Amino acid sequence: MSNYLKKRIKINNLEKHAGSYFVDESSKIINILKDEGKKVLLGIQKNDNVYTILGEEYVFYSTLNGNKGKFTLSEFSDILHDNALEKGKIFARYKCVKINGNEKIWLKNKSTMKSLWNTILWLEKPSNRDYIYK
Repeated sequence: MSNYLKKRIKINNLEKHAGSYFVDESSKIINILKDEGKKVLLGIQKNDNVYTILGEEYVFYSTLNGNKGKFTLSEFSDILHDNALEKGKIFARYKCVKINGNEKIWLKNKSTMKSLWNTILWLEKPSNRDYIYK
């Protein structure tokens, strides 16, 4: 992971907000997903079966029901946006975000969700693509 991305994570307080759930290139789940051919960078992991991982182009997840999938960064950004509009800012809890009916992707809490979202927004910008691995 590049120093630029590490700085972005620090600016977004992702590691701080995620705490012990934060995963990066040294984490088992990241290496497992890389071995599967996925271009993953970092994320959060609740346990072996529940994770939300940001990649170069996709967000890879395992739902609370154990189902696995992926969304493009922009699709997941839209899901977070719609979820925030639906729930509101002040009193809403952001432990999970619903997808496909009863499926839920784990986000930990509002602070972690905002940090993930801000990191996704940074990763989405074409001008930042060159900085992912530098």
